[in-house]
Amino acid sequence: MTYKFDGSNYLVRVAKGERLGEALDEFMSETKIEGGWVNGIGAADDITIGLYQPASKDYKWKTFNEQMEITVLVGNVSQGADGKMMFHLHGTFGDENYRTFSGHVKDFLVTATLELFITKTSPIHRKFDDDVALQLLDL
Repeated sequence: MTYKFDGSNYLVRVAKGERLGEALDEFMSETKIEGGWVNGIGAADDITIGLYQPASKDYKWKTFNEQMEITVLVGNVSQGADGKMMFHLHGTFGDENYRTFSGHVKDFLVTATLELFITKTSPIHRKFDDDVALQLLDL
């Protein structure tokens, strides 16, 4: 993972063979970023995405073990309720038959490249909400 900063934005390139979660953890640790909005494109495999189930207050996860284009990756980096930095991303992925799959992104393996544009913001904090059992923005 490499990146450059222009004073308010980061351009990040995650290399082939790197995992999204590990790369973002490394990025947040190195930059000490406390909040940011994320957009990205690229290619991935071993993609785990989920759909939140309000009744059970849990995610239904599905892993796709095939090469896909990352057509949309959006979300944020923020400080979780436990004080640790976290990412909250949603993505849309396209397969070789031009079908798309989307959901809450848990992790994936970069297969060609991942290009991220991260706009640094003021600190973003999250607070656990018992009603929905999620860490929501603490505004």
